Amino acid sequence: MPEIPSLDQFVERQLKSGKYQSYEAMVLAGLRLLQEREQEYDIVANALRPAVEDFLRGDHGEEIDIEALLTEERKKLPHRSA
Repeated sequence: MPEIPSLDQFVERQLKSGKYQSYEAMVLAGLRLLQEREQEYDIVANALRPAVEDFLRGDHGEEIDIEALLTEERKKLPHRSA
């Protein structure tokens, strides 16, 4: 398994490559990515919240016959010839 370079080495390589003009520019880019990820997390969490609340109240939704569902979905796949 290849060794994972240290953050210092990563920063040094990025700066030498010219991809970032400064350490501060790298930190800013990282913070923007973190902000985007957190916003995406919030969107998913807010979308799931009603279902989680229903589940916690004992409403476990409808049962699904997974084998029947898989059989139906497989019918939609293009057939391969051997």
